[in-house]
Amino acid sequence: MGDPFRPTRREFAIAASVLLASCGGRTPRVPTRAAPSAIGGGAELLDTDDGTIPIGGVDPQRGSRDAHVVLVAFSDFECPYSRELATTLRRLSESRPKRLRIVFKHLPAPGRANALAAAIATELVFLEAGSEAFWRMHDRCFDNQRALNPARFGPWAMQEGVTADAMLSRMPEAERAVSQHLALAKRLGLGATPHLYLNERSIRGVHPYERLRDWVDERL
Repeated sequence: MGDPFRPTRREFAIAASVLLASCGGRTPRVPTRAAPSAIGGGAELLDTDDGTIPIGGVDPQRGSRDAHVVLVAFSDFECPYSRELATTLRRLSESRPKRLRIVFKHLPAPGRANALAAAIATELVFLEAGSEAFWRMHDRCFDNQRALNPARFGPWAMQEGVTADAMLSRMPEAERAVSQHLALAKRLGLGATPHLYLNERSIRGVHPYERLRDWVDERL
């Protein structure tokens, strides 16, 4: 019996095939470096009310790694509330770049094929080009949410300097990373998006900028 919490292997395969098509469908080269593990040696962990969350360099991040406040965001690129949250978090990060660290985790809902493809594509960009490129790709996906089209993901990735061959070769790593995020969300008991962890505190849903700002400042 399938797991209703997670996209099926068939959904992963369909998302990957769409991304392959957006890259021109070329045969991937063998990856030159191994994928990071979900936790890895010497991993940095965030203790929360729901359990521990890995927040090391294996996930996209924004802000100072020395920040006293860590915010982990589980998001879905097709979720309108996740889109609203993305705008709020962008403002928070810009206003508190040295005091707030944001870590992104993928939580595409089952049945949302475009969200799953976007998760894999943005993760590919992160693996190949780093966090700054990831956040630009992240913003493109949310800015174009109402007309999110996986056929555009390959060209968007190439705008970040990711070649078609590199994107294809990173596909298994990106799928594995998204799958790990989904497994983590299940372990934490999450279902809907967005879901935040502000240091140890679990926060469900979207909240106004002013409220999140005050919660961040309370922890400084």
